Amino acid sequence: MAPQHHKDINKRLEALKASAVGILDAFAREKERAPSRNELRDALNKADGKATGQVPTDLLTFARSYIESAQGQFNSERKAPYHRATISRYKVALELLTDYAAKRSEEKTAPPVAFAEVDADFVAGFTAHLTAHGYAANSVVKYGKTLREFLKRAKEHKELGKEVNPEVFHRRLTLKEEPSEQVYLNAAELAAFYRVDLSTHPRLERARDLFMVGAWTGLRFGDLSRIQPEHIEGDRLRVRTSKTGKEVTIPLHPSIPAIMAKYGGRIPSGISNQKQNDYLKEAAAMVPELQVKTMQGRTKGGIRREVARAKWERITTHTARRSFASNCYRDGIPARTIMAVTGHQTEQAFMRYIRLTNEEHADIMARSSLFTIPVLKAV
Repeated sequence: MAPQHHKDINKRLEALKASAVGILDAFAREKERAPSRNELRDALNKADGKATGQVPTDLLTFARSYIESAQGQFNSERKAPYHRATISRYKVALELLTDYAAKRSEEKTAPPVAFAEVDADFVAGFTAHLTAHGYAANSVVKYGKTLREFLKRAKEHKELGKEVNPEVFHRRLTLKEEPSEQVYLNAAELAAFYRVDLSTHPRLERARDLFMVGAWTGLRFGDLSRIQPEHIEGDRLRVRTSKTGKEVTIPLHPSIPAIMAKYGGRIPSGISNQKQNDYLKEAAAMVPELQVKTMQGRTKGGIRREVARAKWERITTHTARRSFASNCYRDGIPARTIMAVTGHQTEQAFMRYIRLTNEEHADIMARSSLFTIPVLKAV
């Protein structure tokens, strides 16, 4: 090899070394840490006048890119497109992370958050940030899980996998959800709600009737308005749900044809979720059976509070789906059979919908043949 070629290589190495030392010093001075492999690579490329890599090397940019790529795309885990509620959760989580990054750095705008910075202290700090801003305990859990989901996706990336700190997935950082205290309406309460004459209040009647269809099909609120007469075959309702993309088959409850007859053979059209909830409470307030008050507790901003509220005050559109699952379970229908209708993937997720009291659980056991078989006397 020619001596001049050696000189060129050595010169090039010296220049790279000088750039690397400058980058290391800058990181130590400005960020009080060493750069990650990807950060060093991009900084060297930038110093050399080359385009940096296309792979986002910081958390916020990666999360933003991941959200953009997920919209309208297929979720391989659920084998269905990403649901709009999932995308909405991602976007809110990104906004919260951006706010936290800005506060953490004491800057007006959030600086890039390198994956090397996202450690156990970062996760714990994010949790404390949400709590301090008054978020309910289960919301803190939800957005903490979303942060880990972003990190999990980054870890799966061939370029970023080594950058993600494995300690962020440690079990000690995983918060548990508070047991939900959401209500359900049992069969007698549903019947009482259905019997209330709302003919002079069309908007309330429509909201109540749509709720009843949900309570006897188990479908999500967003799927109810999609039901067409063609989805009914004999005594079965067959419809493909929007969240999972799977077709479900549901036996037709007697109240559903009667409700459809009031609206020209169709399900009553839906309105916004917020309006539906407002109208439902207004209608349910007319039901004597729903006047009983119970204590409802909630942890918000790290403080646990309890308040007495009537059952009608706690009814929402989602109460219908929860009522379906709880009533079927209470009647002894196997969980797996109910899950085939509700679309839950795991029994753990499904059981969060079951809202039976201790007495109702005891009633189920009492109906078992184990508790009704006569005991033979010893001879």
